[in-house]
Amino acid sequence: MTPQEIDEHKRVWRMGTPFVSSTHSDLRNDCIEWCKENCEQQQWDMKIFTDIYGDTVRFELESHFVEFNKWYKHLLFAWCVV
Repeated sequence: MTPQEIDEHKRVWRMGTPFVSSTHSDLRNDCIEWCKENCEQQQWDMKIFTDIYGDTVRFELESHFVEFNKWYKHLLFAWCVV
């Protein structure tokens, strides 16, 4: 897909009800890497600093949302323990 096609595709599903996860900004790079490895570029979107120390990751597909949240839960637990 061209960058314009990706943008148009994201615009369509973001207008609906995307699957949304809140993440900690310190874990941003890990979250971006997970999304790049597990989703197509047009299937996810991240907004940074949507809250104090928080980012928002949006997914087109529920399956990506569920898998991301499982992964993130373990990452967050490991990060908090250290």
